[in-house]
Amino acid sequence: MLELIAHRGYSSRNPENTLASFDDAVNSGFPYIELDLHLTKDNVAIVMHDDSVDRTTNGKGLISELNLEQIKSLDAGSWFNKSFSCEKVPTFEEVLSRYKTQAHIFVEIKSSENNLLYEIKKCLDENFVDGKVDSRSNGQQLPIPGVSIISFLPDQVLKSKQILPNATLQGLLLLTSNFEDIEFCVSNKIKGFLPYIKSLNKEIVEMAHKNDLYVGAWGFSTPEEVEKAIALDLDGVTVDWPDAAQKILNS
Repeated sequence: MLELIAHRGYSSRNPENTLASFDDAVNSGFPYIELDLHLTKDNVAIVMHDDSVDRTTNGKGLISELNLEQIKSLDAGSWFNKSFSCEKVPTFEEVLSRYKTQAHIFVEIKSSENNLLYEIKKCLDENFVDGKVDSRSNGQQLPIPGVSIISFLPDQVLKSKQILPNATLQGLLLLTSNFEDIEFCVSNKIKGFLPYIKSLNKEIVEMAHKNDLYVGAWGFSTPEEVEKAIALDLDGVTVDWPDAAQKILNS
């Protein structure tokens, strides 16, 4: 069954990467959520897509040049709608402790810093016995709860296999999809093959599945594009509007 992954939470009707967005996704029956991580100046993993706070808060500056106290003082919701003015930038620890029993969290690594992977490990160690997620099956391919590590940065995906061996899945995000990409994943024992949806075709998906890869896709512009994912027999799709995608799955 195709897994619908809520991109930065339920981001079509909430400010992205906030607790409001993740709450809405999980409470609406979409327990697969995706988020992005960066490190603050004082080495705390916070949830934000961009490397600066400019777009999604009322502040200015690079995350790497701001400490947690400064970032926590910002309004992370009013840019989307004034009704979200109380939203703050969450830390990874806050998200993990809130959803660790009820969601599968796809963690996108946005920077090349090793410290970010170690900060994730610290959070996993604090929330799970030996940092290992106690997953239960719910009939889907990936278990709930779960924590998967994904990135466009191959080196970070490879390092995460060493630093975070108990993660449910390591996945490589790609702008393209070809047989060389599949071979890279297979030879490096990376189980998640996650290309841009417009680059995928049936032949590539079939080859990836033959090599026992989880095949997900991102970059959906409209709910109707989910029909392509269904036709390709993908395992997961990352979307801003999981309810609209669910209606297509049910039709």
